[in-house]
Amino acid sequence: MKILVIHGSMRKGNTYSLTKGIMNHLLVKPDVEFIEINVSDLDLPFCCSCHICFAKGEEFCPHYKVIHSVQSALMDCDAVIFSGTTYMWALNASMKNLLDHLSYYFHRPAFFRKKGMVVTTSAGAGEKGVAKYLKTVLGQWGINGAIMVTLNTKEKQLQLKGEKYLGNVAERYYKLIASKKLLTPSLKNIAVHNSFRAMSLSEFGENKRDTQYWSQAGFYDKAYPIKVGAFKYVIGSMVYGIVKNMSKVIGRVYAKRLNIQK
Repeated sequence: MKILVIHGSMRKGNTYSLTKGIMNHLLVKPDVEFIEINVSDLDLPFCCSCHICFAKGEEFCPHYKVIHSVQSALMDCDAVIFSGTTYMWALNASMKNLLDHLSYYFHRPAFFRKKGMVVTTSAGAGEKGVAKYLKTVLGQWGINGAIMVTLNTKEKQLQLKGEKYLGNVAERYYKLIASKKLLTPSLKNIAVHNSFRAMSLSEFGENKRDTQYWSQAGFYDKAYPIKVGAFKYVIGSMVYGIVKNMSKVIGRVYAKRLNIQK
């Protein structure tokens, strides 16, 4: 069981300590191994919003040499833990910058059988909103279920949660991964998924990258790549139909905005 841990904070403070505590409890399991990435070590420039990852592919990103290592680790793991700090009611900048570089996964979701966890702390407020944001991002990437772990405390109070709490969180996560049970995604995830399914047929898929991905992955004829139940399947199909009818016009506007040459 290979778990990728992405530490998004620039220092090893509350969020890092909380994440490490959970990891220590997971390490008692004989089949768990970790891959750790510290965003602070990546020397990743800010995303320049060039949209090349959408239009041509992530390998054309000007920072691909850095992003490629993260991408490879995401593909290779069974589960992922995203650990980012809450600053001023929002996700810290270094982790947000990494997510910006990986936003092509909204266009080309890929992780439908992987499990997730998000960890964030705050010495003031806003940590629950940040956790929900991170969970939403993972859901749109296809991650099948994510546990949220939050802590609102000053650094010296971190131990108030206690080892029992950390052990319970670790056990929940381990069981989630080990069960291999596929959870039904939310209606929001299904709606967004089908929007991109439809848009990949329009100029949103310029240079054929999105079109090629959805076709090769076998996603075109499904409201979602895993079973979602009759009701959500119908909703997904309806969203697909509506967006498909609109996408030709919208796609042309999008292509014109990005100045993509046909």
